[in-house]
Amino acid sequence: MSPPPPVSASAEIFQQRCVICHQPDAQGIQGLYPPLADSIGNYVRVKEGRQYLVHVLLNGLEGPVVVKGVTYNGLMPQFAFLSDDDIAAALNEVLTRFNAVLLPGAFQAITADEVKAGRTTTKNSTELMRERAQIYDELKSAAAPGASK
Repeated sequence: MSPPPPVSASAEIFQQRCVICHQPDAQGIQGLYPPLADSIGNYVRVKEGRQYLVHVLLNGLEGPVVVKGVTYNGLMPQFAFLSDDDIAAALNEVLTRFNAVLLPGAFQAITADEVKAGRTTTKNSTELMRERAQIYDELKSAAAPGASK
């Protein structure tokens, strides 16, 4: 019997840090931890969305969020103790493995430099919720008929 294929570094980070709440299939836990699968891929269509994802991992998030019409009210811890490379790898794992159908055609992986830049500001949950709302508004505007893409 041959050994199982090696797990990529990004998949390993996801398994070590994210699976406990968001589950192996990234579908989350109803009402508590939101799904990451098929939900965050659109964020990277705008620069602010990329930054938001980085900010959430660095700062954590507390309070209700609505994903696909369902409210989740869990607590996401901050992961600022992880390296820039590890945070970028975890985000790219979730994006490419669980959100591939939502990614823009010209998707570029989130880089360690983007994570490093995200460390220059600390955001609390209220600021992150505001940032999230702005991203949704921008995505809606971009999708509106006649909007430039």
